[in-house]
Order: sequence, then structure tokens, then C-alpha cells
Amino acid sequence: MTHLAPFPCDPLLWQRFLSACDSRDETPGAVLRDLVRLEVQRIERRTARSDDVIDEQLLGRLRLLVAEALFASGNWGQMQAALRARGLQYVAAGGGLNLIDPETGEVLCKGSQVGPGYQDLVRRFGAGFPGHPRPGLAALAMASVQPRPSARST
Repeated sequence: MTHLAPFPCDPLLWQRFLSACDSRDETPGAVLRDLVRLEVQRIERRTARSDDVIDEQLLGRLRLLVAEALFASGNWGQMQAALRARGLQYVAAGGGLNLIDPETGEVLCKGSQVGPGYQDLVRRFGAGFPGHPRPGLAALAMASVQPRPSARST
């Protein structure tokens, strides 16, 4: 087997490839077709995953904006106003909240990706998100709040 590769390739590497194909009783063409197919599938999977993953820089910026809004808020109305001042808004989604761009309606991320989860916010604000389609979640969150021990007077 002293065939040259049909593309630029180290001759020793090509010879080792041909020997490996021969030992597996496969033609180099069949092995190369399988490798090309696998590479295309790998690239498609990676592309699909990267489309689903939000840009980490954007998440970092959103985390900061949500934290600032949360710091300035004692209830849902204040939180929404603080978010709107930063070009953001919470909307109910499934069992939680999504953070959106209120001008375009574009969902930027899940609320829990950039701040406290929905149930944590319910406990913080003492009420469910206004108009949330699953009010039972807020009731569960509030039921899990432990009363603070009262200070003993001596």
C-alpha cells in the first residue's frame, strides 16, 4: 500500500490510515465518508447548542441590572418599575418569570438565570407575581416561610 493521499497529508500518516482501514477490512473512502458525516453532525449539534446558550456577557449585564432593581425594591410594583427604568420587565412564564425587553417583547432569559428564582422573590415580596397563571406556586412559597423566632424579654 503505497498510495498517495488525494489531498495534502503527511505520507506516513496516510500510510498508517490505509493500514488501519485494511486491518478493519474497510475502504478508505468508506471510512472518510463516515468521518465526514460524523464531523457534520458534530458541528450541527454544537451550533444547535450555541443557539440555545445565552451570551455570557449579556447574562452578566442582566444579572447586574436585576440586582440593582432588586436592591431598590420592596414589592412587585417597585421591582417592575426599577426593571423598566433599566429597559427590562418580568413576565409570567410557566412556573416562574421571564425577563423581557418591554419594547420588543423579546424574551432575554429566564428570570432565575439572572436573579433569584420565582419562589424566592415571592417570599421576599410576600406575594405572588401579579396575574401569574399559577398562583398555587406563590401559596406554596409562602407556606414554606418559617416565622422568625420572637425575641425573649427577660
